[in-house]
Amino acid sequence: MPGKRPQRRSSSFRLRLAVFAVLALALAGGAAYSLWPKTLVTTDAAPVDVTLRIDMGGFTPPNLTLPAGRPVRVRIVNPDSGHHSDGGGIHGFTIVGLGVDARIPPETTQVVTIPAAAPGEYAFYCDTCCGGKDNPAMQGILKIKA
Repeated sequence: MPGKRPQRRSSSFRLRLAVFAVLALALAGGAAYSLWPKTLVTTDAAPVDVTLRIDMGGFTPPNLTLPAGRPVRVRIVNPDSGHHSDGGGIHGFTIVGLGVDARIPPETTQVVTIPAAAPGEYAFYCDTCCGGKDNPAMQGILKIKA
């Protein structure tokens, strides 16, 4: 019987080694996928008037100045990945006074049309993550000038 004992250890060791190798490869593959640079997906290639970036740090630029009396197309870039624990990388672009409420998925670019508006200041914010509209970084001002 002493001769069978090393065989059991050997097959058990091989099984553990195989399971470890599979788990290590899965972990390395997941890490490589997460770190691999991704090209932002554009959902609309038409000309735009202004580009706005939104990420976990807030809006860039935080204030926009646009002309009155005509619709304006805003390209919104969301470079965040879907791996964020707060909101899953989705950001919002809401302007209550103008009826704008868009959701920009992670790692995408979306064009949002702001309707023609009268001169004035309109607050915009993201309400999907990072403390929502109560977080000062996730807010901005849209100035419509005549």
